[in-house]
Amino acid sequence: MVSGQSAAQRYEHAIRLGVDYVEFDVRKTKDLVAIVYHDDCTLSGRLINQFAYTDLMEELGAEALTFDEMLDIAAGKVGLHLDLKEGGYEAEVVNRVRERGALESTVITSGEEVVRAIKQQFPEVRAGLSLGDELAGAPPWVKLRARLSEAFPRARIERCKADFVAAHWQLADFNVLRYCRRHGLPAWVWTVDEEPALKRFIADPRVTTVITNRPELALEIRKARS
Repeated sequence: MVSGQSAAQRYEHAIRLGVDYVEFDVRKTKDLVAIVYHDDCTLSGRLINQFAYTDLMEELGAEALTFDEMLDIAAGKVGLHLDLKEGGYEAEVVNRVRERGALESTVITSGEEVVRAIKQQFPEVRAGLSLGDELAGAPPWVKLRARLSEAFPRARIERCKADFVAAHWQLADFNVLRYCRRHGLPAWVWTVDEEPALKRFIADPRVTTVITNRPELALEIRKARS
């Protein structure tokens, strides 16, 4: 992330650096406009899906970016990594990427239900199961069950037919990378920003892709290794 830049400028900067993918989260407003935004609520605390599109764009300011604008910036120039935060519009997202001729260079990550829906409708699309979701406020027994299903994800992968796993970096160290190596499954790790962790995961042969907010540093580390 570069201070003082808009969301669009940060993505353009990353593309110029030569990253393999740009990762962005897709959500929908109350009036069903697809936008790119990481959190489920704005800084004011209101949920994204409670906003009409025009009101949300006004509140976000320089962070405002629609899905179509993101495709204009990136499609055909870099790999697209779409993280779907909600279900119900999988087909719309895939078809809009297909219209831009960028489907072959696109991967989608999400939870089990969304990945299953994508693989049922579009088996040719590469889809990864996200592991390590936020569980704040959940009862301890729910957290334990969820973490065990993530650390030993075989049943979840088989149910949704995921092509790869995208694991939180802390969870990756807790059996996930071991599992992926044992079963020949590509492993992506998110979100790795500290330099020692970047060096470790980039050097780990079990890791296919590292997701980071520090692309310059990650590319420098990878170049030094090569």
